[in-house]
Amino acid sequence: MKDIDASLHKVPPQNLEAEQSVLGGILLDNLALNTVLELLETSDFYSEAHRKIFSAIVELSNRNEPCDLITLSNILKSQKQIEKVGGAAYLASLVDNVPSAV
Repeated sequence: MKDIDASLHKVPPQNLEAEQSVLGGILLDNLALNTVLELLETSDFYSEAHRKIFSAIVELSNRNEPCDLITLSNILKSQKQIEKVGGAAYLASLVDNVPSAV
């Protein structure tokens, strides 16, 4: 019985830095969303903020609109979610923290 109780309280696998890199990468290259959508869906993100950001990115894509910091900020503002995801500064940090090969 203890094993069952312990398994109910385990934190699911997560890597917030990886989530940030995925989101930032999409913002840098909107075409990357096609590849990401083959592998991930909104519910795969551990962070609620990241789920909201990813959902907004997908919505912009479905509207055939470019996804950049401005359009993403605008859609999140219209959904009254911008502060819940960390604000425009957090969105900018996603792009700034994308690993790159030099």
